[in-house]
Amino acid sequence: MKHKSRIEKGKRAEKECARRIELAGLGRARREVGSGSGKNKGDIFANIPFLLEVKNQKSIRFIDWVEQAKEQARIGNYNTDKWGLVIVNPRGVQYEDRMEMFITIEFDQFLKLLKKNKEPTIKEPDKEMKYKLYQLKTLCNWIEKRL
Repeated sequence: MKHKSRIEKGKRAEKECARRIELAGLGRARREVGSGSGKNKGDIFANIPFLLEVKNQKSIRFIDWVEQAKEQARIGNYNTDKWGLVIVNPRGVQYEDRMEMFITIEFDQFLKLLKKNKEPTIKEPDKEMKYKLYQLKTLCNWIEKRL
């Protein structure tokens, strides 16, 4: 059984994670009752496409936590590639608004986020496009003269 202060430490991190999601303008977020042990999996209930597992512990057990997040996503009918492991810096400040938090996601999901946020590239018009634009301009001029 966890000591009460350790449970409270985890709850503080989960509440802070939910608060930051709301501050970012991503909609309502809250700590999941039972911390994912009930019907809803994950530690945070929010309208984001990732299941979030939040950890605020002194010793880092990274691989175990990643496997836990993946399993929670699978059990909770999430896309099993869309999980996020939020880790509070154990050497950092533990006050809610000053917690240093990191997130780990699956690498391909990271690449998809980068691609989604990339500035659209504008393709230079090729000869065929140039000719079609010229035809369109000519046709528009012809219609304008007739009006």
